[in-house]
Amino acid sequence: MKDRKLIIFLNIVLCQVFLNLYIAVSYLNHTLDFIFNVLPAVIILIVVFSAGLCLFMVKELLRLARKEKDAEIALARLEESNFLISTLKAKQHDFANHLQVLYGLVERGEKRALKKYMEYISNDLKTVDRITGLKCVEVAALLCKKMALSENVVIEPVIKTDLKHLSLPPDKVISILGNLIDNAVFEAQRHEEINNVRIEISEDKEFYIFEIWNPGHIPPQLFDKIFEPGFSTKGEKGSGMGLPIVKRIIEKFGGKLELISRKGSGTTFRVYLPKKETSLPKAN
Repeated sequence: MKDRKLIIFLNIVLCQVFLNLYIAVSYLNHTLDFIFNVLPAVIILIVVFSAGLCLFMVKELLRLARKEKDAEIALARLEESNFLISTLKAKQHDFANHLQVLYGLVERGEKRALKKYMEYISNDLKTVDRITGLKCVEVAALLCKKMALSENVVIEPVIKTDLKHLSLPPDKVISILGNLIDNAVFEAQRHEEINNVRIEISEDKEFYIFEIWNPGHIPPQLFDKIFEPGFSTKGEKGSGMGLPIVKRIIEKFGGKLELISRKGSGTTFRVYLPKKETSLPKAN
């Protein structure tokens, strides 16, 4: 009797175990089905969230980089402005010296020398006035700096406009003019007879025109080659990257670059930089 009860009890336990196993397996299957059904959606949500987070981080990094770039530009403008102020102070000091020279010439009655010296001072003051009248302070500071630092070369700026509607960012204009002026000064320094560089800034209806002249000569067969990266006429002193950079910037912003070189007449780089669209005359 006891054995029979034990067998019945064991059967009940086994049935209960099998029932629990069945319930567990069924629950697991339902759980797996649920997981497999929900998992793709969860993965999509994770991917979308990660992509959104990445975009936010990229946007934030770009904002910080732009902010840093703006700060660098502002600092550069401040440095250029300070240099311009220093140049004007130096001119003020020079003017005091000029007055002493004029006073001495008057005292000695040297009318011809006095007239010539006064013309020199007048032209110098007009040049400074035109440079400081440029609305692009970076260009004004660049011209003053090049005039002050060029060794054994006379830079003659001829300013016929104020660059009020220049469309290019100032740093791009400085890159263009800086490279062209440096090249012109280099050519003038190695020229035997003429040691001056002429810079003329003018305008037409659509463009501001920058002409940089030097006494050197570029053979026609090199007209295209000098704009190739790595090519330089300066030997070891040149990197061969200046003119390619100049050309690339000009073309990127819709400008034009012309090269005119004749033996005995010198070389002129003529740059056309577009004005802001709001300043252009409306078509009839």
